[in-house]
Amino acid sequence: MTGHHRTSRTFVAVAVGLTVSCSPSPPPAPSVSIPPIPGTGLAGAARFRTDPCAAVTIEQLDDLGFTGGDRSIDGGRCVTKFGPVASVDTVNRGNSLTTLYLEHARGHDTGNHWEPITVDTIHPAVIVAIDDNVPGKQADGPLGCTLALAADNTTLVYITAATYAKPETGPWQHDPCGAARKIAELAVHNLKT
Repeated sequence: MTGHHRTSRTFVAVAVGLTVSCSPSPPPAPSVSIPPIPGTGLAGAARFRTDPCAAVTIEQLDDLGFTGGDRSIDGGRCVTKFGPVASVDTVNRGNSLTTLYLEHARGHDTGNHWEPITVDTIHPAVIVAIDDNVPGKQADGPLGCTLALAADNTTLVYITAATYAKPETGPWQHDPCGAARKIAELAVHNLKT
């Protein structure tokens, strides 16, 4: 009987060893070309992570042509409302440019649009979402646009301009992506220090 128990134990040990060695390894990361972030990024990125309103001021939005801004913080999101529906939001979603590019390459949901751009000629960003207008009014342009700006290697500044073709959004009422780009330029300027 002693020999029989030894054989059983050996078989169990071999079977356990095979099970462990056959476990699947994680899939390799896709090969993705990620645009470089200048230097170490924007010095004010840490300030933005604690204060999402640091990206752009109400006065700067007024200078762009938005009118009647009323600001509040909703969780980690800075919301500037213009009338009942139009708004400009800035938020840190806790991801990086590298994560965004890898998630997009893997086919994960990063938004309904993908358009890499540069802001202020050197800062990488991606337009990640465009809210189309209702059928029959698509010639009036989209209702909203979200841009993700790389502030540093660990921080993206998400800027959403939801203009909804409203007059209180000034010249941007039919161009929310143009507004998001201009706001991103302001954010780069504001977060340089």
